[in-house]
Amino acid sequence: SSEKESCFQASLRKFKHYMSETANLILEELKAPPTIGVVAGFIVGAIPQVKALFVGVSSPLRVIQDSISLLGDGTIPGIILVMGGNLVKGLSSSKLRPRVIVSVVCVKLVLLPLIGIFVVKGASNLGLLPEDPLYHFVLMTQYTVPPAMNIGTMAQLFNVGQQECSVLFLWTYLLAAIAITFWSTVYMWILFP
Repeated sequence: SSEKESCFQASLRKFKHYMSETANLILEELKAPPTIGVVAGFIVGAIPQVKALFVGVSSPLRVIQDSISLLGDGTIPGIILVMGGNLVKGLSSSKLRPRVIVSVVCVKLVLLPLIGIFVVKGASNLGLLPEDPLYHFVLMTQYTVPPAMNIGTMAQLFNVGQQECSVLFLWTYLLAAIAITFWSTVYMWILFP
Protein backbone atom coordinates (compact mmCIF):
# COMPACT_ATOMS: atom_id res chain seq x y z
CA SER A 1 0.00 0.00 0.00
CA SER A 2 2.78 2.45 0.89
CA GLU A 3 4.62 1.44 -2.31
CA LYS A 4 1.55 2.24 -4.38
CA GLU A 5 1.15 5.54 -2.59
CA SER A 6 4.80 6.54 -3.13
CA CYS A 7 4.57 5.46 -6.77
CA PHE A 8 1.41 7.55 -7.16
CA GLN A 9 3.08 10.58 -5.56
CA ALA A 10 6.14 10.17 -7.78
CA SER A 11 3.87 10.01 -10.84
CA LEU A 12 1.99 13.06 -9.60
CA ARG A 13 5.25 15.00 -9.13
CA LYS A 14 6.36 13.99 -12.63
CA PHE A 15 3.01 15.08 -14.08
CA LYS A 16 3.15 18.44 -12.25
CA HIS A 17 6.70 19.00 -13.49
CA TYR A 18 5.65 18.14 -17.04
CA MET A 19 2.62 20.47 -16.86
CA SER A 20 4.79 23.26 -15.43
CA GLU A 21 7.30 22.89 -18.29
CA THR A 22 4.49 22.84 -20.84
CA ALA A 23 2.89 25.96 -19.36
CA ASN A 24 6.26 27.74 -19.40
CA LEU A 25 6.77 26.83 -23.07
CA ILE A 26 3.29 28.10 -23.96
CA LEU A 27 3.93 31.35 -22.09
CA GLU A 28 7.24 31.82 -23.90
CA GLU A 29 5.51 31.33 -27.25
CA LEU A 30 2.77 33.78 -26.30
CA LYS A 31 5.39 36.39 -25.34
CA ALA A 32 7.23 36.02 -28.67
CA PRO A 33 7.18 39.17 -30.83
CA PRO A 34 5.41 37.50 -33.80
CA THR A 35 2.59 36.31 -31.52
CA ILE A 36 2.21 39.74 -29.94
CA GLY A 37 2.19 41.30 -33.42
CA VAL A 38 -0.52 38.93 -34.63
CA VAL A 39 -2.70 39.59 -31.59
CA ALA A 40 -2.22 43.35 -31.97
CA GLY A 41 -3.07 43.09 -35.67
CA PHE A 42 -6.25 41.17 -34.92
CA ILE A 43 -7.28 43.75 -32.32
CA VAL A 44 -6.62 46.67 -34.68
CA GLY A 45 -8.32 44.94 -37.61
CA ALA A 46 -11.33 43.62 -35.71
CA ILE A 47 -12.35 46.72 -33.78
CA PRO A 48 -13.38 49.54 -36.16
CA GLN A 49 -12.76 52.28 -33.59
CA VAL A 50 -9.19 51.11 -32.97
CA LYS A 51 -8.62 50.65 -36.71
CA ALA A 52 -9.75 54.25 -37.30
CA LEU A 53 -6.98 55.42 -34.94
CA PHE A 54 -4.21 53.81 -37.02
CA VAL A 55 -5.47 53.36 -40.58
CA GLY A 56 -6.56 56.16 -42.88
CA VAL A 57 -5.40 59.52 -44.19
CA SER A 58 -6.81 61.52 -41.27
CA SER A 59 -6.13 59.02 -38.48
CA PRO A 60 -4.39 60.50 -35.42
CA LEU A 61 -1.86 57.64 -35.09
CA ARG A 62 -1.14 57.32 -38.81
CA VAL A 63 2.58 57.77 -38.17
CA ILE A 64 2.64 54.30 -36.54
CA GLN A 65 1.16 52.70 -39.65
CA ASP A 66 3.62 54.60 -41.84
CA SER A 67 6.55 53.46 -39.69
CA ILE A 68 5.43 49.85 -39.78
CA SER A 69 4.95 50.10 -43.53
CA LEU A 70 8.50 51.43 -43.95
CA LEU A 71 9.88 48.57 -41.87
CA GLY A 72 7.86 46.07 -43.88
CA ASP A 73 9.19 47.45 -47.17
CA GLY A 74 12.73 46.65 -46.06
CA THR A 75 11.99 43.13 -44.87
CA ILE A 76 12.52 41.25 -48.14
CA PRO A 77 15.80 43.02 -49.04
CA GLY A 78 17.00 42.46 -45.47
CA ILE A 79 16.23 38.74 -45.63
CA ILE A 80 18.00 38.47 -48.99
CA LEU A 81 21.08 40.17 -47.52
CA VAL A 82 21.08 37.70 -44.62
CA MET A 83 20.83 34.77 -47.04
CA GLY A 84 23.65 36.21 -49.13
CA GLY A 85 25.74 36.74 -46.02
CA ASN A 86 25.41 33.06 -45.21
CA LEU A 87 26.97 32.27 -48.60
CA VAL A 88 30.01 34.49 -48.03
CA LYS A 89 32.27 31.44 -47.68
CA GLY A 90 31.02 30.05 -50.98
CA LEU A 91 28.77 27.20 -51.97
CA SER A 92 31.29 24.57 -50.89
CA SER A 93 31.09 25.69 -47.25
CA SER A 94 27.74 23.92 -46.96
CA LYS A 95 27.74 20.32 -45.81
CA LEU A 96 25.00 19.42 -48.30
CA ARG A 97 25.87 16.83 -50.90
CA PRO A 98 24.87 17.60 -54.50
CA ARG A 99 22.48 14.62 -54.41
CA VAL A 100 20.53 16.22 -51.55
CA ILE A 101 20.33 19.55 -53.37
CA VAL A 102 19.10 17.87 -56.56
CA SER A 103 16.55 15.85 -54.58
CA VAL A 104 15.16 18.91 -52.79
CA VAL A 105 14.96 20.89 -56.03
CA CYS A 106 13.24 18.00 -57.85
CA VAL A 107 10.69 17.52 -55.09
CA LYS A 108 9.99 21.24 -54.75
CA LEU A 109 9.90 22.17 -58.44
CA VAL A 110 8.73 18.95 -60.13
CA LEU A 111 6.91 16.60 -57.74
CA LEU A 112 5.03 19.22 -55.71
CA PRO A 113 3.48 20.92 -58.79
CA LEU A 114 2.31 17.50 -60.03
CA ILE A 115 0.71 16.86 -56.65
CA GLY A 116 -0.86 20.32 -56.84
CA ILE A 117 -2.50 19.49 -60.16
CA PHE A 118 -4.07 16.35 -58.73
CA VAL A 119 -5.18 18.08 -55.51
CA VAL A 120 -6.81 21.03 -57.27
CA LYS A 121 -8.41 18.92 -60.01
CA GLY A 122 -9.62 16.41 -57.40
CA ALA A 123 -11.11 19.13 -55.21
CA SER A 124 -12.75 20.66 -58.28
CA ASN A 125 -14.23 17.32 -59.37
CA LEU A 126 -15.62 16.81 -55.85
CA GLY A 127 -17.31 20.21 -56.05
CA LEU A 128 -15.22 21.76 -53.27
CA LEU A 129 -13.98 24.64 -55.44
CA PRO A 130 -15.80 27.21 -57.55
CA GLU A 131 -15.69 26.66 -61.31
CA ASP A 132 -13.47 29.69 -61.93
CA PRO A 133 -10.38 28.54 -63.93
CA LEU A 134 -8.37 31.57 -62.78
CA TYR A 135 -8.97 30.54 -59.16
CA HIS A 136 -7.73 27.02 -59.99
CA PHE A 137 -4.69 28.51 -61.73
CA VAL A 138 -3.78 30.54 -58.63
CA LEU A 139 -4.20 27.46 -56.40
CA MET A 140 -1.95 25.39 -58.67
CA THR A 141 0.63 28.18 -58.80
CA GLN A 142 0.93 28.00 -55.00
CA TYR A 143 2.45 24.53 -55.44
CA THR A 144 5.06 25.90 -57.87
CA VAL A 145 6.61 28.83 -56.05
CA PRO A 146 10.01 28.44 -54.36
CA PRO A 147 10.26 28.13 -50.57
CA ALA A 148 9.54 31.09 -48.33
CA MET A 149 12.48 33.19 -47.22
CA ASN A 150 11.06 33.17 -43.69
CA ILE A 151 12.34 29.62 -43.33
CA GLY A 152 15.86 30.99 -43.77
CA THR A 153 15.17 33.68 -41.21
CA MET A 154 14.07 31.03 -38.71
CA ALA A 155 17.25 29.06 -39.43
CA GLN A 156 19.24 32.22 -38.79
CA LEU A 157 17.44 32.96 -35.52
CA PHE A 158 17.92 29.44 -34.18
CA ASN A 159 21.51 29.29 -35.51
CA VAL A 160 20.88 25.96 -37.24
CA GLY A 161 21.55 25.08 -40.88
CA GLN A 162 21.98 28.64 -42.14
CA GLN A 163 24.46 27.85 -44.91
CA GLU A 164 22.54 24.75 -46.00
CA CYS A 165 19.29 26.73 -46.11
CA SER A 166 20.95 29.48 -48.14
CA VAL A 167 22.41 27.00 -50.64
CA LEU A 168 19.01 25.36 -51.10
CA PHE A 169 17.37 28.76 -51.56
CA LEU A 170 19.99 29.77 -54.11
CA TRP A 171 19.36 26.71 -56.29
CA THR A 172 15.59 26.67 -55.91
CA TYR A 173 15.32 30.38 -56.71
CA LEU A 174 17.66 30.08 -59.69
CA LEU A 175 15.65 27.20 -61.17
CA ALA A 176 12.27 28.62 -60.12
CA ALA A 177 12.24 31.01 -63.09
CA ILE A 178 12.30 28.06 -65.47
CA ALA A 179 9.95 25.95 -63.36
CA ILE A 180 7.32 28.66 -62.89
CA THR A 181 7.32 29.41 -66.62
CA PHE A 182 6.98 25.73 -67.51
CA TRP A 183 4.31 24.93 -64.92
CA SER A 184 2.31 28.08 -65.71
CA THR A 185 2.16 26.90 -69.31
CA VAL A 186 1.06 23.43 -68.22
CA TYR A 187 -1.59 24.87 -65.88
CA MET A 188 -2.99 27.09 -68.64
CA TRP A 189 -3.02 24.14 -71.04
CA ILE A 190 -4.99 22.09 -68.47
CA LEU A 191 -7.38 24.83 -67.34
CA PHE A 192 -7.93 26.86 -70.51
CA PRO A 193 -8.26 24.29 -73.34
